[in-house]
Amino acid sequence: MELRRSPTLEIGEKIKAAQTANKRLYSLSTPSLPYYTDELKTDCSWGRLSPPSGLPELIDQAKIDLFAGWNVFNHQVVITAGAKASLFAILKSITKAQDKILIPSPFWPSYFDICAVAECVPIEMPTAFSKGFNLDIDEIRKTYHKEKFRVIMFSNPNNPTGIIYDGDFLKQLDKFAQDCGFYIIIDQSFSKVIFDHDKWSRSRFHNSDRVIIVDSFSKNYLLQGARVAATLIPNHLTENFTNIHQTILSAAPAPAQIMALQAMKKKLLIPSLFEQREKTQNFLTKKKWDFVEQSGSFYFFPKILNMEAMEEKAFRKRILLLKGSFFGKGYDDHFRLCFAKPMSELQIIFDKLDSALNEK
Repeated sequence: MELRRSPTLEIGEKIKAAQTANKRLYSLSTPSLPYYTDELKTDCSWGRLSPPSGLPELIDQAKIDLFAGWNVFNHQVVITAGAKASLFAILKSITKAQDKILIPSPFWPSYFDICAVAECVPIEMPTAFSKGFNLDIDEIRKTYHKEKFRVIMFSNPNNPTGIIYDGDFLKQLDKFAQDCGFYIIIDQSFSKVIFDHDKWSRSRFHNSDRVIIVDSFSKNYLLQGARVAATLIPNHLTENFTNIHQTILSAAPAPAQIMALQAMKKKLLIPSLFEQREKTQNFLTKKKWDFVEQSGSFYFFPKILNMEAMEEKAFRKRILLLKGSFFGKGYDDHFRLCFAKPMSELQIIFDKLDSALNEK
C-alpha cells in the first residue's frame, strides 16, 4: 500500500526547512497557532498508562465541554490518540474490507487516506459552490441506492469551506441512516472555533445509535502536538472500538490526556479569531473573489479565475498555498485560505499577495 504525504504537513516541513536555511516562507493555507508555556505543567503521574478508554476525569469533562447537546445516554466517550486514530478505529469497528464510505467534498484530505488504511473504498460526492457547499438529502438517497455505502463521513464545521450544516438536514440524514442501516461519522474537530453560534446550536439533534461524533483538542485547545481526541460512540460499538484502539496504541498518551484535562479546566481555548476573520473577508471582497461566508473553523474556500497564475505569483513572494484539487474533484479554481494567524503575519501575507497579484 502506498499513501501520499499529508499536503498540510508537507507545507510545515517546507517552512521549517526554509528557516534552517535562514529563509522565510509563508503559508496561506495552514495555521500559525500560539502555544502554551507555563500553563500546563508536568508531574510524575504523567508517565503512567491510563485505562484503555481514557482517564475517567477527562471523559467526564469531555461530556460537558465537547458533547453537550448530544445524546450521551446511549453512547460512551472514549479518549483516543488524536482524531485520525479515532476515525481509523471507528471504520475498523463498523466495516469490512471493500465497504464503501461516502465522503462529501470538499473534504479534509486525510479522510481518503484513512479509508485506504482501513481497507475501505472512499466514494466522493461533490457539493456545489453555487449551493453554498450544502449537502442535499435527496442526492444522498440517490447515492445510497446506487452505491449502498456503509458509512457517510464529513466534518462539521467543514474543513475547508467553513460552513456549518443545517440541523434539519442532519435530522433527516439520521432518520435515513436508521432506515437503511448505515452509519454517520461527524468530525467536529473545530467545535470551539465558531462564528455563528446560533447556527451551531441548531446543528445538534437527538442522535441515534447510527451516529458517531469525533472531537479533537488539537485546534480547540491548541494541543496539536499532543495528539488527543474524544469520541462519542454508541454503546453497542464501544467495546470493539476501544479494543481496536487499545491493540494499536494501548491508550491515548497519559501526558496528552492530562494536558487536555488541564486545558479544559483552565478554559485555555483557542483565542478569538473574529478580527482575523473580518480582515480576511475584507481582503476577499477587495479582490472580488467569490466565496461562501463561513460560520466555523478558520478557513475560507474562495473561488478565483486563474488558480495556476495565482499560485505562481504567490510562490514568487514565498507564499505557499493548498489548491482546491487537494480537497476533491472539481475544485481546481478554489484554494484553502487559513486566517488562524497573528494579525501581523496575516497583514504581511496579504500585503505580499496584493503586491504579487498587481504585478504584470
